[in-house]
Amino acid sequence: MPKNTRLGEDAAIYQKHKRQSEKEKLKDMPLKKKISYLWDYYRYHALFTILIVAFIFYIIYTFIKPKVETRLYTAIINNTVEPQIWDEYKEKVTEALELDSSSEEVVFNHSFYFNGTSDYASGMRQTFAVYLAATEIDLVIAPLSEFSNYVENDFFTPLSDHLPTDLYSSLTDKFYLGATADNPKVAAYGIYLEDTKLYKEHSYKSDDPVILGIVANANHKQNAAKFIRFLFSE
Repeated sequence: MPKNTRLGEDAAIYQKHKRQSEKEKLKDMPLKKKISYLWDYYRYHALFTILIVAFIFYIIYTFIKPKVETRLYTAIINNTVEPQIWDEYKEKVTEALELDSSSEEVVFNHSFYFNGTSDYASGMRQTFAVYLAATEIDLVIAPLSEFSNYVENDFFTPLSDHLPTDLYSSLTDKFYLGATADNPKVAAYGIYLEDTKLYKEHSYKSDDPVILGIVANANHKQNAAKFIRFLFSE
C-alpha cells in the first residue's frame, strides 16, 4: 500500500544510507577539514599513545643508562662561594681524582644554609643530619661557629688518621684543634681554608672563618685526602 505522504516514495529520506567507514569519510574531505576532523576525534587517543611510548622509553633508558657513582660528596654550610665556581671545581676535582666522568662524579652541595629564619635553619639542620646518618657526606666545609659544634659531637675524624704524612706535616699551621665528647684528647679535626686559592679569590669576606673536616663515617676518605691536597696545591 502506498505511503500516505506528500513525499514521493523515492525521496532521499526513505532511501537506505550506507554507513561510511572512517577511511571513506576522510577520503571525501578536503585537507583542512581532514586535519580538523582528526584533531577533534583522535587527539586524546594520540596523546595517550605518546605518553605510553614516552613512559616505555623512560623505563628502558633508566635500565640501560650507565649508573653514576658518587666518589666524593662535600657539603658546604652557609656557602660564601659563587655556585658557578663550585661547578668549575667539580670538573677540576674530577680530573684531579682521575675519575671517569661518565660513571663517577664529585658532588659539592652548597644548599645547606643555617643562617636563615629559625624554622628554615631548623629544617636545614634536620636535612643535613639525615645526609650524615645516611653516610652520604665525606667532607664538610662550614664556618667556625658551626664546625666547632659538630666537632664536639663526634661528627669528624682526626685528620692524622687519614692524611698522608707529608700532607699532614705541611698543614700543621692551618689546623683547627679540638676535643670531642667521647675523646677529650686534643687533635686536629679541621683545616682553615682562607689561604687556599678557592677562598682567597672566590669567597666573600666573613668574620666567621671557614673550616674543612672529614666526616667520621665517610665512605671515601682517601678521595677526601686527595681533595685536600688538591686545594692546597693549586
